[in-house]
Amino acid sequence: MRLLHGRPLAERLAARSRERSAALLGRGIHPALTVISVGIDSAANTYLLRLVRGGEALDITVRDVSLHRDATEQAVSAELDRASRDPAVHGVLLLTPLPGKLDEAHLVDHIAAQKDVEGVNPYNVGLAQGGRQRFVPSTAEAIVELLKFHDIPLAGADVVVVGRSTVVGRPAAALLLNEDATVTIAHKRTSDVGALTRRASIVVVAVGHAGFLTGAMISPGATVVDAGINMTPAGIAGDADADSVATVAGALSPVPGGVGTVTTALLLRNVLSAAEAQTGDG
Repeated sequence: MRLLHGRPLAERLAARSRERSAALLGRGIHPALTVISVGIDSAANTYLLRLVRGGEALDITVRDVSLHRDATEQAVSAELDRASRDPAVHGVLLLTPLPGKLDEAHLVDHIAAQKDVEGVNPYNVGLAQGGRQRFVPSTAEAIVELLKFHDIPLAGADVVVVGRSTVVGRPAAALLLNEDATVTIAHKRTSDVGALTRRASIVVVAVGHAGFLTGAMISPGATVVDAGINMTPAGIAGDADADSVATVAGALSPVPGGVGTVTTALLLRNVLSAAEAQTGDG
């Protein structure tokens, strides 16, 4: 079994991003991202720390606005509106998951489409569904780019995406369809997930449940892309049970070191694209 490491792709993306960031700085433009979180959980905090470190390496300012988990929807909306109006901010990211009382579907309306580097504003979602994406959720894009980087054939492939979140499962399925894959989405109401995943040549798992996908649920030689980040007593774990999957799969993206590394590089690349577009160089 081979491992689909994300670092080589992330380094390639970062090298190009450094060139673009330097060009912006040469014009007196300092690219900036505002990250707004509400009662941040451990997995989201890991992502935030990666963004801060990655931003420092690329001369992208990453500003963290952390709100208490009891923050009202009005308070969160106000921060999103403020960042969207600020000409010194080029990208706005709302970290998820949010506390249950907050309506994510309503809050993303307050992210300006041109600064929506995670592609969750309805305008950008519509473009992506029509195959005309400008910004798409970075984890979903990372899944597809990682497969392409490692030369996994997508056209005609039978793909099962386990998970239907608006930031991973659904957009990943749309992007895979754009690559001419045949895509099935499984979710918590699917009666027999294993019956679907065992027939697939590629399985993408993004359910937020450590060890959910086991070796018994895949076919021999299948490619498994693990988009899960779960904090366990033993450290960061994916949604795939790596030990059992490794005995069956032909390829597996590791956690950590797979999709997450590429996700960070793509999100920061989107900040540069947004900065270029907003300052007349995009």
